Amino acid sequence: MKNKQKGFTIAELLIVVAIIGVMVAVSIPIFSSKLHKAKVAADWANVRAYYAELQMDYITTGKKNPSINTEWHSDPTYDWTSITHLDGQKVKLKTGTCAVSFKEGEGYSLVYECNKILGGEPECHLSLPMK
Repeated sequence: MKNKQKGFTIAELLIVVAIIGVMVAVSIPIFSSKLHKAKVAADWANVRAYYAELQMDYITTGKKNPSINTEWHSDPTYDWTSITHLDGQKVKLKTGTCAVSFKEGEGYSLVYECNKILGGEPECHLSLPMK
C-alpha cells in the first residue's frame, strides 16, 4: 500500500509568505498616506468649529474676547499645536499647527498648516479669513 501524505511543501509555504510580504510592503505607504489625510481632516474639522465659535462670539459681543491669544508673532509661549474653545475645552491638533489673528472691525482669522507632507501630496493648508 502506498501512503500518500497531504499538505503543502516548504517551497509552497515560502512562496505564499513572500507574496504576503510584498503585499504588505506595497500597502504600508498607502495606509500611511490615508492615515495622514484622516488626521488632517480631523484637524480641519476642529479648526473650522473653533473659527465658527470665535466668529459667533465676535458677532455677538462686537469685540475681541480677551481669553483668545492672538499674539502668536510675539508670544514665545503661544500654543501652536492645540486650540482652546471658549468653554475651556482644549483640543490637541493631530498633525498641524494653528494661528489665530484678530483685526478690529473685521473679526478673527485662522491659519492651519500641516507638519508634514506625505507621498508628494499637495500642501495641506487651511486659511479661514476674517470675512
